[in-house]
Amino acid sequence: MDEHHHSSGESATHCRIMQAALSELTQRGYKGTSTRTIAERAGVNEVTLFRHFGSKQQMFRAAVTHAIKEWSVPDSLDDYLQLSFPEGLAKFAHDYLLQISRNSDIIMLGLAESFSHPLIIEVLQAFWARVRLSLVHYFEELERQGRMREADYPVLTQMILTTLNSTPMIRKRSSDELIRYVTDERVVATLVQTITSAYGLEQDGDTRVTT
Repeated sequence: MDEHHHSSGESATHCRIMQAALSELTQRGYKGTSTRTIAERAGVNEVTLFRHFGSKQQMFRAAVTHAIKEWSVPDSLDDYLQLSFPEGLAKFAHDYLLQISRNSDIIMLGLAESFSHPLIIEVLQAFWARVRLSLVHYFEELERQGRMREADYPVLTQMILTTLNSTPMIRKRSSDELIRYVTDERVVATLVQTITSAYGLEQDGDTRVTT
């Protein structure tokens, strides 16, 4: 029982430190964040930080990795494939955009620190690689079902993700007037219309093709 409580306490402390590190990191950047402020925020001393993580860099990698593990990539594409091409692509885009909008501080941090401290962008790139693969498989299945023209799917997927990834950043850095126009709904609608007009083979009213 004592060992169980000790293990639970250590795990809670570990998570608390990661949360504190991520909060400080997104607010102040890598250079501006000290282990002392992380320890204060987490309610521990600095010795405890290094006992758990070994170094400041390892602590930040663990914090970012832990946060991004909570971001989901669809295990199954059925929910998207059972819809029409425009509806399925719009749902995929909205689901993805919702996640990155909620976590745009981490993405902006990764891009800002990509040269001096590439560990954050490396974790983000691993996540994006999984999303790209999922979207490529989605397009390949649409083509197999006769619902989409053949295309260079890796390039098409990269174009989609670049557009979606930039949307929350634009809103954070732009004027109020531009922000009113760059809404998730308008970005997704324009993206979907452009792609389905160019590559879609479905007739009006069609959903999925039964094979």
